[in-house]
Amino acid sequence: MQCLAERPRSVGELADGLPISRQAVSQHLRVLKDAGLVADQAMGTRRVYRLNPAGVSAMRDQLDTFWRRALDGYHQVIEDNAEESP
Repeated sequence: MQCLAERPRSVGELADGLPISRQAVSQHLRVLKDAGLVADQAMGTRRVYRLNPAGVSAMRDQLDTFWRRALDGYHQVIEDNAEESP
């Protein structure tokens, strides 16, 4: 996704910079598209992919919520242990 943050790219462009096949890149992009993280557009015989800002923002919100809850839980455990210590 970092490459797509720079600019939209075709599957071939992405595959050229990665140690995996074009087919594997296409499969990964399909998963990212299904998750709403990337969008694609036909340009002749190629498909050009770009980040979907709304999808990336939603993912960031979910991750922020997850980590906030995890850190709050960790903080609570620390406080509980401090109160129990003599």
